[in-house]
Amino acid sequence: MNDDAYARKSEGARSLKNKIRARCPACGAVVNLRDAAEVWDVVNCTECNALLEIVDLRPPTLDYASDDIVDDDWEEEDWDELDKP
Repeated sequence: MNDDAYARKSEGARSLKNKIRARCPACGAVVNLRDAAEVWDVVNCTECNALLEIVDLRPPTLDYASDDIVDDDWEEEDWDELDKP
């Protein structure tokens, strides 16, 4: 095997080991984080669909996302704005 092929094969094996992972606080499933993940990024657990935020990267730690981050509740004035021409 030439040096380039060996290097590519080794990089592929290393990338799986170095993937950033954290545990979901709701169900305990492993959540894969993107390589460029930053503190306070919001992610979803693929097992229980919990909305989580990254609170630390060393070690990778997740916590429930606060209600301030996701505001899916529509207030009365939100609906009023839709009715305006």
